[in-house]
Amino acid sequence: MKILITGATGFVGGEILRFLSLKFGKSNVHGTGRNYLKSKKLIQEGFNIFVGDLEDLNFVNNNLKGHDLIIHCAAKSSIWGTYNSFYRANVLATKNILNVLSDQSQIIYISSANIYFNYKNQLNIKEQNVNTKNFSNFYSKTKYDSEKLVLNQSKDKYVTVLRPRAIIGKNDTVVFPRLIKAFKQKRLKIIGNGKNIIDFTSIKNLCHAISLCIIKKEIANKKIYNITNDETVNLWDKIIWILTKLGYNPKLKSVPYFLAYSFAKLNEIITSKKSNEPTLMTYSIAVLYFSVSLDITKIKTELGYSPVESTQETFENFLNNFFLNN
Repeated sequence: MKILITGATGFVGGEILRFLSLKFGKSNVHGTGRNYLKSKKLIQEGFNIFVGDLEDLNFVNNNLKGHDLIIHCAAKSSIWGTYNSFYRANVLATKNILNVLSDQSQIIYISSANIYFNYKNQLNIKEQNVNTKNFSNFYSKTKYDSEKLVLNQSKDKYVTVLRPRAIIGKNDTVVFPRLIKAFKQKRLKIIGNGKNIIDFTSIKNLCHAISLCIIKKEIANKKIYNITNDETVNLWDKIIWILTKLGYNPKLKSVPYFLAYSFAKLNEIITSKKSNEPTLMTYSIAVLYFSVSLDITKIKTELGYSPVESTQETFENFLNNFFLNN
């Protein structure tokens, strides 16, 4: 079986590339990405990587045909930018990828729990609980539109959508590295009372879910599944624990939500959507304040999913890797 991982030069795509290469062999698992330096490194490790932009239909048609399975991870995943930039990276790129799917092939689309976010506390969110009239940002809007494109594929293709929540792992480049950077720059503050609970998705658990979707593709066909570690944690307790393990003395100050949100909103108003991501955004403030968790009953019941790694184990693996590389 020939497999393609899009976004292989990113954290998530790279981990999936390595996971599936161990199961199916490097010669059968290919990757694609836009980052030349990271692509070069993967090629040196023996991986087959196509370097190019999925927005370029000619690149996709000339290089990415003939795969039996595509794991589509590539996306513009920040939350700052113009609608057109998100549309091209998320919707147009997905259209181009779907263009090279052959009959009886399979695509697993890695979506995001971001599509549920509505600036409120939400616990045990089910797959159908999407407010399609009020997305929180262009990222969630275009990820949802891409989901619809994938699910509307013809009946002779196998399609599945996975919605992970806050993906973390030992090589995490987004969640905890950003928090650590903000702490070092003395920008990290507890928003509200610090009692909010959330769930995470270990990259190992996401890979396990992908494996189940491959093995049980008939059951997973045309389905959407939430995917998490199946446990909630107090966000600020874990942030303080990690900072303490790293040798810091995290005596964090608390800021009322409405005050932090107001400052972030002002910051967004004076920053152009064409500029770099501002250091303070309303979404970032809200993520650190509200309690959010997903219901994963569906994937447990239909595919027999059970986490292979706990949130605590993932944190410890991240710390061990952090110490090893710093």
